[in-house]
Amino acid sequence: MLAKIKEFSSKNNYTVMLLALMVILLIFFTITKGGTLWTVGTWKGIVMQFPEFGLMTIGVMFCFISGNIDMSFVALGDFAAIMAVRYMAAHTTEGMSNGQQAGVILVGLLIVAVVGAIGGIINGVLIAYLNIPPVMATIAMQLVWLGLSTALTQGYAVTGVPALYTEVGHMMLFGFLPVPLLVFLIVFAIAAFLLKFTTYGKKLYMIGTNVKAARFSAINTKGMIIGTFVLADIICCYGCMLMVSSMNSAKADYGTSYVMSVILILVLAGVLPDGGMGKIFNVLLAVVSIQIISSGVNMFSNLNPYHASLIWGGLLIIVLILSTKFTGGGFKLRKPGKKSK
Repeated sequence: MLAKIKEFSSKNNYTVMLLALMVILLIFFTITKGGTLWTVGTWKGIVMQFPEFGLMTIGVMFCFISGNIDMSFVALGDFAAIMAVRYMAAHTTEGMSNGQQAGVILVGLLIVAVVGAIGGIINGVLIAYLNIPPVMATIAMQLVWLGLSTALTQGYAVTGVPALYTEVGHMMLFGFLPVPLLVFLIVFAIAAFLLKFTTYGKKLYMIGTNVKAARFSAINTKGMIIGTFVLADIICCYGCMLMVSSMNSAKADYGTSYVMSVILILVLAGVLPDGGMGKIFNVLLAVVSIQIISSGVNMFSNLNPYHASLIWGGLLIIVLILSTKFTGGGFKLRKPGKKSK
């Protein structure tokens, strides 16, 4: 039994680390704020809040596995949400039936997908064909999308979201399942299937491991990179649409803090920007852990959300240090006097 646990730990060191972190967090907040933590309201808030940045994390995860990074996903998502809300506001009138509102909403969601696809194509072309470093290319596009959003809205929030969209976004299916959580679970299941059971997933990991070897294996690496950015940015844009349902508006700077939060979650989950590594189950554990920290900090009256950012930053540094120590044989410390090859 002990041998099996040791073998599992050596092959799943990030999973073990995340499970241990979650247990520590639950024990700590149970001891300090148990009366608040274990209430229906607290956990309802947790499952309503993490799907929006959880969706973005899944999208960016595809980029990380391919050995790339996307810094523009929030700005692109905000622009897509602004375009969709402007359309929905212009085509929604008083007295419209739910069916008519649903038709307008569907067109708005289609606009989001189109904008996300365009953003993904641009990112992919800049990186795959023009050989611009992913960080620089996507930061430049982040500024482009932010500038377009600000120019369209003058920095103000865009309102006029159909009432049906907001109602559905806050709806509890079967009395316990929030619609945003259902959306997250569906996207999570699709992403897990793509990565584990399709040739696309195998090729994606191969490209992230060694893009030259993948190219010599007759894989269309440039097409894969563009397609991956398209998929990732569409998912991220729909994450921003979940924000619209909670904020009841779209704005150029909504969710800007999610950029670093998503990177933290992915690094915490072992999905490193070096590419070719990472398990989606670990991403789920990391997303939930980060939301527990955020909600736990809010339980203390003398703390504010900025303290959560401080904790996340410290956690990121710790995980980065640990990630340099993880090897194929598990967690090992280099012996003094020996240099790693």
